[in-house]
Amino acid sequence: MKFTSLLIITLLFNILQAEENITIIPPQSNSDISHNYFSKILKESLEDDSRKVNILHSKEMSQERALIELKKNRTIDVMWTGTSIKREKDLRAIKIPLLKGLLGYRVFIINKEDEKKFNKINTIEELKELRACQGAQWPDTEILEKSGLNVVRNTNYEAMFLQLSIKRCDYFPRGIYEGYSEVEARKDSYPTLMIYDKVILYYPFPMYFFVSKRNEDLALRIEKGLLKMIDNGNFDTYLKENSSTKYLYSTNKWQNRKIFKISNPLLSPLTDITNTKFWIVPKF
Repeated sequence: MKFTSLLIITLLFNILQAEENITIIPPQSNSDISHNYFSKILKESLEDDSRKVNILHSKEMSQERALIELKKNRTIDVMWTGTSIKREKDLRAIKIPLLKGLLGYRVFIINKEDEKKFNKINTIEELKELRACQGAQWPDTEILEKSGLNVVRNTNYEAMFLQLSIKRCDYFPRGIYEGYSEVEARKDSYPTLMIYDKVILYYPFPMYFFVSKRNEDLALRIEKGLLKMIDNGNFDTYLKENSSTKYLYSTNKWQNRKIFKISNPLLSPLTDITNTKFWIVPKF
């Protein structure tokens, strides 16, 4: 009897102390420092006193392939990406914006010698005369194109910096949490590139964690963990301290900027972008 009781206690202890492997996509390149921000938030949202989570990386794949793998509940368990009506139909979205809506505020990576040209832009019609680099499979591409902006599609994230440097496109719109760190990480490889933030392009565009619809338990755990992080302040701490997002909190940085607002026809009409618990409105 004592042996049986001890065995049961041991089994329960092992279950409670179980480790879990969660597979995500790898960084898009060696300079993809924002990957660390999302993987750390995911890890904290899933871990608790009784469970340790190991974050593993899948093999490299395109965004389109990753979405297919996730839908079929194989190869990867969780993916973070900008949302769309189609993605929310195909996958289980955890509808807590991972950047509090700041993904939709876009600054431009440009060539330094083009700065004077961009200084002369006063309307979105003038911006439409230039070519934007964008990922071929990114929702942003369709959003920009539907607004009449000229887009050069590219299937490779890192190649877009090369395309920009050799002027096959004029600017690379990036979230205000992305652009500064991306230019800094590539200052040796592409010294002619700079951030241009006197013009900001805006469209409502949250980034969510997604899982397979077959994995509802995992979705609920992530949602519960994220809400806990928001309530205890850890979520905002990550935003303010991570090297890829800290630029958002520079004092007076965003005053007197030109803002070009476009619509996002891919966003579900049920998305509440007014909830200040989940969304930040920068003081431009």
